[in-house]
Amino acid sequence: MNPEPRPTLKRIACIVLLAALGPLLAAAESKPAADPLAGAFFPPELVLLARDRIAMTPEQREALQTRVEQTKLRSDELRVRLERETAALATLAKQEHVDETALGAQLDRVLAVERELKHLHLGVVTAIKNLLTPGQQAQLRKLTQDGGAQLAEDARNRLTAKVERVKQAAQKWGQSGRDPSSIAKTMTDKVKPLIEAGKIIEAEAELDRLLEQLKSDAK
Repeated sequence: MNPEPRPTLKRIACIVLLAALGPLLAAAESKPAADPLAGAFFPPELVLLARDRIAMTPEQREALQTRVEQTKLRSDELRVRLERETAALATLAKQEHVDETALGAQLDRVLAVERELKHLHLGVVTAIKNLLTPGQQAQLRKLTQDGGAQLAEDARNRLTAKVERVKQAAQKWGQSGRDPSSIAKTMTDKVKPLIEAGKIIEAEAELDRLLEQLKSDAK
């Protein structure tokens, strides 16, 4: 009986390569971990879009708007800081000789900002959920089954109607001899860019302020 042929260097290399790639291939084939918070909270934008449909009280609306505005200010600050810290990390990593201690310390700074951002966002969605009654939460889940598409369409229709109301009021100003240029400037400089950027909530807030101004000045 002939002895088994000795494995060639090429065969040995293939065996070693497969053994090394085994864990990586298994990880690639595995399903991503499910988000434990999926479906637990409501995005602030959707809640604001649905505020009329779920009959939010004026107190709820004010508390929601205040928390969202506060969070946005801090979030913007943290995002600027994260960009700065991430750029510093990249600079350290691209040097020919990398200072491992400095790189690790800079990575800790990046992770610290990311952690604060996550805490901030978790805090705002938690506060918003706690503002809503169980009935409002149930309504909101039904309204967002399509991902909020209908809510967005309703909001666009409201925007169109409010833009038309502002135009009509501005025309009346002009017909009565008043100068509507400040209204036109706000529409051009603030409302139009927000609408073009898809920032429905912010655009509607600007339109509401304009309509309130026009209403007050008409008295």
